[in-house]
Amino acid sequence: LMIRRRPWSTLSSSSAASDVYKCQVKTVSGTGLTLPVGSTTVLYSDGTNITGKLQTKGYYTPSATYTTVNGDQILVNTSGSGISAAVTINLPASPAIGNEVTFIDSGNNLASNNLTVGRNGSNINGSASDLVVSTNASAFTLVYVNATRGWLYKDMI
Repeated sequence: LMIRRRPWSTLSSSSAASDVYKCQVKTVSGTGLTLPVGSTTVLYSDGTNITGKLQTKGYYTPSATYTTVNGDQILVNTSGSGISAAVTINLPASPAIGNEVTFIDSGNNLASNNLTVGRNGSNINGSASDLVVSTNASAFTLVYVNATRGWLYKDMI
């Protein structure tokens, strides 16, 4: 079974809430696997459990506040051709060890309109504070390591 998850181009920014993009494949027990926007994933099932192998990651440019899922690659454009304002992008609410989210300043405008990475209940770099990014051309990946340290930089440009 191969499922490709893509956002619909007809969504307006007011209807583009994060739950519009959640694609979840459920198991018999009711638990599911949430896929990142634009990804291609191969799912395996033994009849009871479902596991997935992410084949390719997609990129997503949110037009308003957005809550990420594991594997999301977010292109943040706060310039005049994008959101034209500061924006908050929230990390997943219930991360597992090894979850990753990538952020890229595609509008080269974070010094004017900051990106706030909302911690969504988990620490970021060991601190119970949101991360504010205010450097143009920033690009970084956060990986979840544990409840104490929370989300840490995997890489940063």
